[in-house]
Amino acid sequence: MPITEQHTEECLSIAHIQAIAGAAGYIAECRPPLDYGVDGRFHSVQRRGNRFVAEGFPLDFQLKASINWHRDADFIVYDLDATAFNDIVSRSPAETTLILILLCLPNDRSTWLRVNQDVSELRNCCYWHIPDGPETENTTSRRIRIPVDQILTPQTLEALMVEERNRRIAQL
Repeated sequence: MPITEQHTEECLSIAHIQAIAGAAGYIAECRPPLDYGVDGRFHSVQRRGNRFVAEGFPLDFQLKASINWHRDADFIVYDLDATAFNDIVSRSPAETTLILILLCLPNDRSTWLRVNQDVSELRNCCYWHIPDGPETENTTSRRIRIPVDQILTPQTLEALMVEERNRRIAQL
């Protein structure tokens, strides 16, 4: 018996994150053992003496994968779970930033992954977003609009990591 569709989506979203982080030279810790609103954390690595260690300026993420999204002009529109939305926007500026990463899967499950001798292709892509504003009073979801240029790539991950490190250092 195969795993559920939701678990398949989760596995594919983790594969995306691991591939992007690895290509960028970062560590991606996915799925902590207990679920308290954070699905993972990115770490940069630095050399200390003759060892490489995880740097102390991580970036947290909430990871979602769904076929229930659509494009509206220059935005990806997605109904984010209200609890996840509130977890993100309720963080204080002193805390590690928590970003949303959304894997926008095609409707046709058979196209989610393609593997042959020439290519391994995961479809479609992940978008990153940092929702802001007050917590929602909705109990089910909060509609968000992610600019289509916020694709998570090794280069954008690098920029997000540098921004988070600089933000945290400025607070010291």
